[in-house]
Amino acid sequence: MNSRLRRLLSFSSVPLLLSCGAAAVSDTPAAALAVQTQELASGTPAGNGVVLFLNDWTTTFSVLDTQVPLNSQAAQSIITWRNGPDGIAHTADDRRFVSIEQVDDLLYVGPAALTALETYARGTGRVELPVDGWVGTFHGVSFNVAEARRVLAVVNTQSAAALQATYNVPAAAANAMVASRPFYDILKLGRLPAVDATALQNLKTATQQGAEGDPCTGAATCGSGLECEGIPYDNSSPYGRCVTVAPTPGDGASCSRFVPCQDGLACHGLDSGAVEGWCRPAWMSGEFTAYADLTLQGNTTPQTSTQPVVGLATVPEDITVELDLAHNNPSRLVLTLEDPGGETALLWDGPNEGTPPKRIPVTRGIPRDGSVNGLWKLHVVNPSGVGNGKLREWKLKLTSRWD
Repeated sequence: MNSRLRRLLSFSSVPLLLSCGAAAVSDTPAAALAVQTQELASGTPAGNGVVLFLNDWTTTFSVLDTQVPLNSQAAQSIITWRNGPDGIAHTADDRRFVSIEQVDDLLYVGPAALTALETYARGTGRVELPVDGWVGTFHGVSFNVAEARRVLAVVNTQSAAALQATYNVPAAAANAMVASRPFYDILKLGRLPAVDATALQNLKTATQQGAEGDPCTGAATCGSGLECEGIPYDNSSPYGRCVTVAPTPGDGASCSRFVPCQDGLACHGLDSGAVEGWCRPAWMSGEFTAYADLTLQGNTTPQTSTQPVVGLATVPEDITVELDLAHNNPSRLVLTLEDPGGETALLWDGPNEGTPPKRIPVTRGIPRDGSVNGLWKLHVVNPSGVGNGKLREWKLKLTSRWD
């Protein structure tokens, strides 16, 4: 990854370079970018979303110049490269992007252009995100995936009168919403000329109660019969998840690879090597992926990638790490997993155990009475300093229980 892309990924706030074609009302969210560690790297959801957008033949110069919007020189540079040496679209020498690095290397494409492209890709739903993933900030009002879904469900179905009376949307904004629907993405809503911060904030506030599985920040942000569980105490995330804590038939029953749990339950213990496990509510298990894009230089400097965990019970049961590691001498690496309370497990000792496998169950080191929700850390060190490569991503698969 080149230096310009690295600078983009460390920015907390970047002003967009605008063409004269359109005014951008989507703000750069400082808080969101601060926690998006390397999220625009190639192979990540954000990176894939931008690349797919740029390879789409409906993405014309006009779209890039007036809708994203980019500086006109950056927009032309992208289209020129895609059209190939003959400069004509839909001919044999046309090219397609396969990485963010290719986009970043183009003339006139820098941090501001990449930020604008990512913001547009997120806001138009081209990026696969968790329910609490940030999708856009408009007139200072930010939306995660669940919030955007709830707001669009209301805007697409309610009358102008109901939008005003029930959701406190000003009349001009309500009429504009009804006239412009259907809305398939939050970007279109956020950029309507008649829609301002008041309209967006009132809609967001009036639809704050989440469904089961939605992110929550407290009891009042979940719907009837649901509770907000799993907000980390270490402030690594403001969110938990809305879950039902009503008794589930079959909770606590035995299970195995051949005898599954009833619907709504998951079998715990099997990933730790047990032949016979036990059933717990499905929400007590989860997968969390860190798109690390962590460069592992040929030296002994320790490297760390982090991943917040939210929405589980209180303490871990099964802990499994899956690695996407590209390294020319992986048997030199030592990997350590750290839980939110600072307890560590030697995940893999390359000099003594050889090349790390893709999937590593954690059966040593981390106690099963510590916090499961919070910031988990994967530490990578190369004591010999021999070899180099990259930790592209890692996945943390957890089951949990009440302590």
